[in-house]
Amino acid sequence: MADIKVNKDQWDTLSLSEQEAIYKGLRESGGLKIGDKIVGDSSVLPFDKNSKLEPMGNPITTPICKAVCDAAAASAAAWCTANTVGVGLAVCIAAAEAAREECKKRC
Repeated sequence: MADIKVNKDQWDTLSLSEQEAIYKGLRESGGLKIGDKIVGDSSVLPFDKNSKLEPMGNPITTPICKAVCDAAAASAAAWCTANTVGVGLAVCIAAAEAAREECKKRC
C-alpha cells in the first residue's frame, strides 16, 4: 500500500469522476496495486509532455521484478493515452510513472 503522489494542482483540477476513472484504469491495467492511493502533493512538479520518464529498461538485463513494474506502467500509460485527455492525461501518466517508481522500490 503506497501513496502515489502527483502534482496537487493538476490532481485538484480533475473532477471526481476523472480521478476515479484514472484510479480504476491504472488498477485494472496493473499500474496500481490494491491499497495504493493517488494523492495530490504540492511538492511534486507538474507533469507535461516534456517531462522525462525513466527508461523502461531491457527485460533481458533488468531483474524480473523491475521488468514487471515496467510492463504494468506501460499498460497503465497505454490506458491513460486511450482514455484521458488534457490535464487528466498528464495526471494519469504521472500517476502511472509514480506507481512504477513505487513498485520498483518494492523489488
